[in-house]
Amino acid sequence: MRVCVAWVLVVAGTGLTAGCGSHELKVLPNPTSTVPTTTMAAAPIAEDGLRALLLTPEQVNQIMGATDMAVTRTHTALSDDSATMQPQECLAIDGAAQEPVYAGSGYSGVREQALSEGDDFEHFAEQAVVAFPSAKQAAAFFATAARQWPACHEYSHLQSGTIWTAGPIINADGMLSTVATQDNAGNDVSWACGRALTVANNVVIDVNTCSADPKDTAVVIAGQIAAKVSNG
Repeated sequence: MRVCVAWVLVVAGTGLTAGCGSHELKVLPNPTSTVPTTTMAAAPIAEDGLRALLLTPEQVNQIMGATDMAVTRTHTALSDDSATMQPQECLAIDGAAQEPVYAGSGYSGVREQALSEGDDFEHFAEQAVVAFPSAKQAAAFFATAARQWPACHEYSHLQSGTIWTAGPIINADGMLSTVATQDNAGNDVSWACGRALTVANNVVIDVNTCSADPKDTAVVIAGQIAAKVSNG
């Protein structure tokens, strides 16, 4: 799901290591293969456990430096904004939890929330958790995303006419992230959005955050959700 206003995308990669009893989540050191793996097989997260993994509005407000963000949308299915942007290889960069991006991946369940201050918002966040039947399948989706994201260079929103340039893709410590910039903001107030994707157990965590200066908020939200998966 995308916010149809002028945004500029900013995100930075961080690392995460978390543990739960005898199950330790490790991040691979090789930057060309940075999908988290586990030393022992943890029980997969069931679809009915996905909702509890999402952060509360209070947590999202604190991370984004806001005070009045609230849930404006909750979905149990992936969105499809492919008809409102082009080219399609940039759909995963343009927004989180897009159905065409996950098509054929074998995912088994979704919980997604959007948060903002309402119509005249200054902040936007989209947090999604996508379950797979196994951790191996979730890791395979991450590996596919890591190969596909760099194919996006420039894209446009058809409704607003905004044009975006995607920056370098960061794949570090099990976290995929990127920076994209709106080229034709004109006299509009500059906005920015952060994109982050990571995996914990059998769950793919897909986050988009937008504000005037989002810094690494998408990565922070994704990391905190991943910690909840590992500690649950």
